[in-house]
Amino acid sequence: MTVNLVSSRSHIRHIDPQQDLTAVADLIELCFSPNMDPDGRVYLQRLRQAARRGGGGMKLQGLVWVEDDRIVGNLTIIPFHEGSRLLHLIANVAVAPDFRGQGIAKALTSHALQYSRKVGAREVWLQVKRENDAAIGMYTHLGFEQDHCLDVWKKEARLALKDPHLSLPLSGAREIRNRVLADWKLQKEWLERNYPPATRWYSPMEFGNFSPWAWLDPIRWLNLMALIHHSLCADGELAAVLSCQRTALRTDNLYLALPESPAEDENVEVLLRYFLQESWSGKPLTAEYPAGRAARGFENAGFRLARTLLWMRIKI
Repeated sequence: MTVNLVSSRSHIRHIDPQQDLTAVADLIELCFSPNMDPDGRVYLQRLRQAARRGGGGMKLQGLVWVEDDRIVGNLTIIPFHEGSRLLHLIANVAVAPDFRGQGIAKALTSHALQYSRKVGAREVWLQVKRENDAAIGMYTHLGFEQDHCLDVWKKEARLALKDPHLSLPLSGAREIRNRVLADWKLQKEWLERNYPPATRWYSPMEFGNFSPWAWLDPIRWLNLMALIHHSLCADGELAAVLSCQRTALRTDNLYLALPESPAEDENVEVLLRYFLQESWSGKPLTAEYPAGRAARGFENAGFRLARTLLWMRIKI
């Protein structure tokens, strides 16, 4: 599908993996390189590798804006299924600096919504930096609604095996142990609060794998062996659970299950420091957490706030 938007020299069309991958990779790198995390760079590397193979094996959906035979705008469409429902995630919305302010991003998003309706998607989601008022305004004008905000915390790779400065003495009222069966009920409840169920379809982790009963399913065993769980108890009661997902990517993922409380910062810091000292492989780490919560705990454990993402969605 090609739609003339400005002149005979400019149009929107679907991405052609056989000819567009190098140009799309160049555009994404140009627009996002300063803030790109290790997994983003791996994605770029895969795009370029697929381009050298002529696009073979790269199932990339999306739209590009072409100006005088040059790709100056890009939008990626990532399909997901939640049961029988088809959902689309819009990502990598990028416009070359010389072409910004002309409505290209809005046109790409509008055409993506038309395509999603055509193929039967029920909802379309996207992420945008919370401070990007212009983009938020544009998406709101197109009908997107704000859903929730997550802080994205990062910790760089570690070369040394142990860092004595990571240890944080526990008071007599606190202890850290491996998770036990009885912890799962509260852990599940806290996970559902901190990571909204309505958006869990995009997560690299299926929280059903966190259940102690998941070991009854042999199909899950490979995923379960990549998980580590540590529980923090205070005054004999469960206070928090930290789960680590070791991945084949450059970055491992952390998930924190605990309630919002006056002790939240301290509980997060204690658990993170314990994990870093006792269970960290040394790979870069990523942790998403509800925006504005436990910031001091993350910072005291050596994490930096990479960005705050606003999730927006539209039902179509």
